Amino acid sequence: MNVPNQDILYVVGAEGKPTAVLINITTWERILDALEDAEDAALVKESLAALNTAGGNLAQAGFISWHKARSELERLDDAKK
Repeated sequence: MNVPNQDILYVVGAEGKPTAVLINITTWERILDALEDAEDAALVKESLAALNTAGGNLAQAGFISWHKARSELERLDDAKK
């Protein structure tokens, strides 16, 4: 991710060293998107490794059907209400 320098402001402490960074909301959202993409990529790699270890057997690798996943997500959403 390439961020223009004008989108980043450094807060300098009494010793003249940077102590914090201030960024605009657009840059922050881009950082969050990049972090989420990295997290998703790691989950995909883990899932593919589990599937490979299970010899392609979805159930043995811990995969569940979309119907079961959706039901579980709905149950969790209902519990939050």
